[in-house]
Amino acid sequence: MARKLGIGMQRIEEVGGFMDVLRKANRELDEEMRKQVDLIYSAAAIAFARYWDNGWGSERIRRIFDKTLETWNECGTTNQISMIQMLENESGIELRIPDMDKGWRELAYLNSNINMGRMSAAQMIYMRQRQKKWIGAMLMACLFLSLHRKYGFGKDRLVRLMGQIHEVEAEFNFDRKKLVEACRTETGVNLQHKFCEQIRRETDEKDC
Repeated sequence: MARKLGIGMQRIEEVGGFMDVLRKANRELDEEMRKQVDLIYSAAAIAFARYWDNGWGSERIRRIFDKTLETWNECGTTNQISMIQMLENESGIELRIPDMDKGWRELAYLNSNINMGRMSAAQMIYMRQRQKKWIGAMLMACLFLSLHRKYGFGKDRLVRLMGQIHEVEAEFNFDRKKLVEACRTETGVNLQHKFCEQIRRETDEKDC
């Protein structure tokens, strides 16, 4: 009996350990989401103000951010399609990330046609760690799809914008606080925008 009880306690401890690691992976995923929102949307606003159509004003930048909120919520109503898939379906543009040998079609958490089945805790942790690498691409896809829908942006303009976003991020050494402040100073846009606030609120609720 004692032996059986010992084995049972060991399994409980193993499950508890896995859950701790899973919760940690979820927290890291949420923090990466908040970080990438600040980096990408600050840099995008600065790029719009500096380089597009004699400089986009704050109201126009806010309008496109409003559109991204609409697009994000649309994607969130279903688990049948990812933001990256939505972008490619409508614009023909496939987003990939550096140092990844697989595109979205080969990844179950981005392609609903792949049946993940019942995952173990270890598989769930691995998936969360892989998802973290795609956060920036998903947010970029949301912005690009919104620009495609609202202003008809195609591949050439989106590729140009992507390069500008990366340049602005590098200019500020990928420092999110400096980028958020520069965004406010240069564009008049405070990232306490509805879209950014919703992302932060969603991730904060998950942390509770």
